Amino acid sequence: MGDMNIALPDKLVERSSSPLVVALCISLLTSTALTNICVLLLIMLSLYAWFHFQWQPDEWSLIKPLFFLIGGFCLWDMVVNLISGNGLADSFQATRHVRKFFFVIVLWPLFVMPRVARHAVFALGTTVALLAGANLVWIFLLHGEGLMTSFMPNLHGQILVGTVLLLVHACVFKRQQTMLQLGLVLLLIASLFWGSDRRTGYVLLIVGSPLLFILVYQQQTEQRRKFFLLAGLVLLAGLVFFASMSAKVQSRAFLFLTEYHQFLEMSTVERSRIETSVGLRLQYFISAWKIIQDHFWLGTGSLNFKQVFWEINKDMGATNPIVFSPNPHNEYLYVWATKGLIGLLMYLGIFFQACKIAKQRSDIWQRHGLWILVALLLSSIFFNSMSIDMVEGHFMMLILLILLAPRYIFDHPQTPQVSSFA
Repeated sequence: MGDMNIALPDKLVERSSSPLVVALCISLLTSTALTNICVLLLIMLSLYAWFHFQWQPDEWSLIKPLFFLIGGFCLWDMVVNLISGNGLADSFQATRHVRKFFFVIVLWPLFVMPRVARHAVFALGTTVALLAGANLVWIFLLHGEGLMTSFMPNLHGQILVGTVLLLVHACVFKRQQTMLQLGLVLLLIASLFWGSDRRTGYVLLIVGSPLLFILVYQQQTEQRRKFFLLAGLVLLAGLVFFASMSAKVQSRAFLFLTEYHQFLEMSTVERSRIETSVGLRLQYFISAWKIIQDHFWLGTGSLNFKQVFWEINKDMGATNPIVFSPNPHNEYLYVWATKGLIGLLMYLGIFFQACKIAKQRSDIWQRHGLWILVALLLSSIFFNSMSIDMVEGHFMMLILLILLAPRYIFDHPQTPQVSSFA
């Protein structure tokens, strides 16, 4: 497709969308305004792309369930708000919180082309590496505190871990520029342990590393499995050693334990007035679960959630409504509370179907990469949100598009592919 003799509309779309996709990947980690501009321009280009787009044989039957789940989830968001007593205009406007999912459908024909997906991979990876290096310079040479780039603090640990795991996978299977990739892995790990204050990254490293090992281990012969088992244990010991050397990791782990035990010793009224990071999340969990019990199947609707959330906590003794924003910092609780169990099942169904699609892709890096990143995304939203948080949502959108839309990214199929454009 993008690498073969293709029709004029295909070439036009590819040449136009690649620079915009690269700009989007860079702006996602640096600028909110530029991110919105790039998405808007890509949407406009995608309208032209859809006009000429044709599904390849058997591809539509594979992708159709994913599109229906995304469309159904977005529609259900509006329906629940209508059922909850809100007007049609307000309910339609509220779907902006789930627009990142719908953008997957809209932008699909742009990312079908392997070259566009490759450019996105390299742009994301290069941006992450540069920011990681800049943060280390900021901390060790310029003696700065916290992240030099504060635009994407929640995503910082998540994307560092995801990039590390995909680089390690590439070292094992592709074996191209291995020394460069291993150097980048060390840079990113150093940035995670010494440059990032986000505990989510530490948790995701614990979640993602065993998954990567299992996927790699299953692909090895019996003779090589003992070697990989030993290598895995050595790498684990190395990670534990480096983490133990980091004062930031130690302080963040100690703070977590302190805030957790502090919360357990408090009364209901004291908990409702707590403002520590861990304490707030635990209080959000308790109060959001009360909402779920009262709105189990349909939810409150996203428009009503903020008021209901505050009233629940106010009844417990809370006095500061500002800390009870319409984001309980747990996507599972938020989706269940606002869209009910029906909405939560559709939400999880999107990622389940994405993993099924990835299973059909011939590129092992593409297939395993989607599984690893989906596992990281679904783990991270125990502490953050993808539908409310702008950066996390757009990152999720890019991951699904890059790793699902093209039939291959790096490993070319043996048989020629026909163009997806008329």
